[in-house]
Amino acid sequence: MTLLTENPVHDLFLVVTTVLVLIYPFFHRSYQYWKNRNFPYLEPTFPLGNSPYLFTSTLGFGLDTVKYYDEMKKKGYKFGGIYTITTPALVLVDPDYVRDVLTKDFHHFVDRGHYHNERDDPISAHLFSLNEKKWRNIRTKLTPTFTSGKMKMMFHTVLETSKYMTDAIETCALERKDIDIREFLSCFTTDVIGSCAFGIECNSFKGTEAEFRHMGREIFAVRGLRILNLILISKMPRLALKLGLKAINDHVSKFFYEAVQKTVKYREDNNFTRPDFLQLLIDIKNQTKDTENPFTMDQLVSQVFVFFVAGFDTSSSTMNFALYELCKHQDVQDRVREEVNEVLERHGGQFTYESIGELKYLQQVIDEAQRLFPPLVVLTRVCVKDYKLRDTDLVLEKGTRVVIPLYSIHRDPEYYPEPDKFDPERFNSENKKSRHPFVHLPFGEGPRNCIGLRFGLMQSKIGLATILSKFRLRISPKTDMPLRLHEGVLLLKSVNKLYVTAEKI
Repeated sequence: MTLLTENPVHDLFLVVTTVLVLIYPFFHRSYQYWKNRNFPYLEPTFPLGNSPYLFTSTLGFGLDTVKYYDEMKKKGYKFGGIYTITTPALVLVDPDYVRDVLTKDFHHFVDRGHYHNERDDPISAHLFSLNEKKWRNIRTKLTPTFTSGKMKMMFHTVLETSKYMTDAIETCALERKDIDIREFLSCFTTDVIGSCAFGIECNSFKGTEAEFRHMGREIFAVRGLRILNLILISKMPRLALKLGLKAINDHVSKFFYEAVQKTVKYREDNNFTRPDFLQLLIDIKNQTKDTENPFTMDQLVSQVFVFFVAGFDTSSSTMNFALYELCKHQDVQDRVREEVNEVLERHGGQFTYESIGELKYLQQVIDEAQRLFPPLVVLTRVCVKDYKLRDTDLVLEKGTRVVIPLYSIHRDPEYYPEPDKFDPERFNSENKKSRHPFVHLPFGEGPRNCIGLRFGLMQSKIGLATILSKFRLRISPKTDMPLRLHEGVLLLKSVNKLYVTAEKI
């Protein structure tokens, strides 16, 4: 005897309903986690908890955190529990608790909790994702490579690369062509990282599809079975690790391994050195090869990989959103251009490492753009040992994920009146001093902040300054306004492209 019928839709409905009924008690017990521990929490819904969707390709929380933050803020919560399917996570609302997690009590929250598979996918075991002991080992080795002196060493490489971009913009200006400015900025940052991290001239503006630019796109490409891979990695990381699932596409890993190993071999065989990030890593590898904790080739490749991803994507996104706002606010664009020209005049018409540091108003523009459009939508940490939250008797258990919703904090009217308004004066010295220091965190904060923030800012300031010193930009009628943001991504991007027109000055 069978309950199935000859109607396949009806049969599928019966099967799904039966499965849901059978697993409901398990979910119900799981959804008592926060209640049993007396934490404030948002009521979950079977079977996704507080997640708005199951089938997502992101490897973390996206703009879905906005609704958590807003609801908790209305309820007066300083923090609150949620569930991603059945997994509990704590969302922080009050910036004092953000400071505790990122700095004051950092030793309880060393790990980010990002998936990596060192055995099957060694390129994923980079500084951003590694856990406590291995992270400390790598971070200690890499910190000296990001000093001001090392940034100055790479400054001229970045500046020279910016000329390819301005030449391409000038061609479009003369031909009165619309410019997909995000694509131009991505080409610029790809060329910069290709040169500084690989010692390779990528030529992304040469007309043909540059291989590094193509790989930059492939890193975030989601298609076919990779969608299922990413769902398992995101929702069930322990199972994904047991199954040996990889966060990085095989052909992407192969490309980066071969590119790095080929360059390293050439330099070592020919005793060739170059003032770039890769050379600094080669030096670390050679200096530590006979030590207890050597810096291996796998580690070298994975750090170059994450430097490439962070360097080309977050910086191009920051510049894209900054130019979007500058196009909408021509008075601000004029003021930035005036500052750039004044600095150039003081330095003989040339950009120098020192002169870029004098662009204070441009820095305010970048700060405000990153407030409105933070490169990372959220920060996550994992509690590595039981932790009592300040001013409470509540204990956060080891292994619990903590979510810091940057996008929402950056747009909270309590800290930023008229939060959707673009106003660089929010970041003049006086206004910065009057705000809580943990309500603007585009690079994170504390020991696990972005190690490459100096390089990222230098690259963004050079890119914006060189463009604005030569061109006036306006939004093209081709642009579908306003820009709309992808909701399910960790690295913030717009759905629609920003097309601009350029007028040579």
